[in-house]
Amino acid sequence: MMQHARAPVQVTAIPARTHTHHQDGWNRRFTLVLDPADQEVDTTDSRRTRRGDFLRAAVWAVASRLHPKASETTLRVARDLATRLNADGHVAYCRDAMFRRLGISRRTLERHVAILRQLGLLAWRVHGSRTNTRPAGTGEWAGTATIYAAVVPPAWDEAVGHRVSGHGYQARHIGFTDRGRDLAIAEARTRASRNGRCDTPSCKTNHPRGRAKGGGKKNNTSALSRARSHPRRPRRKPESLRSDPIQAAQAVSVAAFVRARVPWTQGEGLRRLAFALRPWIRTGRSAAEIAVELASWYVPRRPRSAVGLVLARGRRLTDQAPSLLVTQTSEKPHMGVPPNQAFLGALNHLRLNTPLPVEPEPDIPAFVIRDRILASITQASRAWRARGAENCQTYAEWEAVCEARERALW
Repeated sequence: MMQHARAPVQVTAIPARTHTHHQDGWNRRFTLVLDPADQEVDTTDSRRTRRGDFLRAAVWAVASRLHPKASETTLRVARDLATRLNADGHVAYCRDAMFRRLGISRRTLERHVAILRQLGLLAWRVHGSRTNTRPAGTGEWAGTATIYAAVVPPAWDEAVGHRVSGHGYQARHIGFTDRGRDLAIAEARTRASRNGRCDTPSCKTNHPRGRAKGGGKKNNTSALSRARSHPRRPRRKPESLRSDPIQAAQAVSVAAFVRARVPWTQGEGLRRLAFALRPWIRTGRSAAEIAVELASWYVPRRPRSAVGLVLARGRRLTDQAPSLLVTQTSEKPHMGVPPNQAFLGALNHLRLNTPLPVEPEPDIPAFVIRDRILASITQASRAWRARGAENCQTYAEWEAVCEARERALW
């Protein structure tokens, strides 16, 4: 099981106050962390942990009577903190809501949290403060929350036979000693017998499945599998729908131009619409002509499938194109009087002097414009934060630049 998985943890009650030789030995060997300077994540001797080990260590510490004032209330406080641990093993204190939830006084809650710190089970990650963190003049107030880190002392690792690499908060559990392995196996068997399971959660039994019988009169049985007499042939796209990367990019730009001007196509994605418009693009029509053609159709404002409608009419277009070509080539050319030299000269002069029509370029897609705007804003903010004191006209402006740099780190 992964170390960060939130598996159900069985926490037993505190055993009766029977002072055995083993508990007396731990009472003599364990030293409480009384100095607040040693209760920080940077100075503590305890290592970071998750919910399961934190609760087991709390039960062990209270049952071993390592602290003279630890009791069942200490375990209730530890369970409440454990249920709110995040993936990093950190929890917000939330004192005002916590003492109401547990039904104890505020002073009692503070005393038992201090006991957990002295036992080496909690370490300060962030010290709370009532200093206002909101900008001045906004009329709002927000303090800083106290955040604790769940830790376990080295004495607990030694008691349960854990092998640990490193020292302090960043130490890691890397294995078990021979005694610790026996204890872990016994604890796992106890939890399995308590839960009524005989196998691991990942173990599954493959039950035999009966085969369907054919020949019945009812159709409520699954069909029998039949072997194919011939291999399945791969389906190929029609010639009008194939394209290379350059043509695909051109189709996307045409689709962006069309979608911005035809309302009933605005619910489709650019790539789907570009795929449906490929037959129209292959006929040589421009983006403006395709937009005019689609806008002239009588279509509901929100059709069920705009791409399906465009593909259906595109198939009609590809089916009519060969027939029109056959009818045009089968007709006999009209035999008339050939044009004279004056007409041919005037026609050539008109062709040379008449400017070619300029096709309007398709508009830039909206997502490209958005990316450019965001990039320019990001570059401007970086340049603003990179300014030095000599580039600021007032001291207030320099303070604003420093605050922006601090916010950028978070």
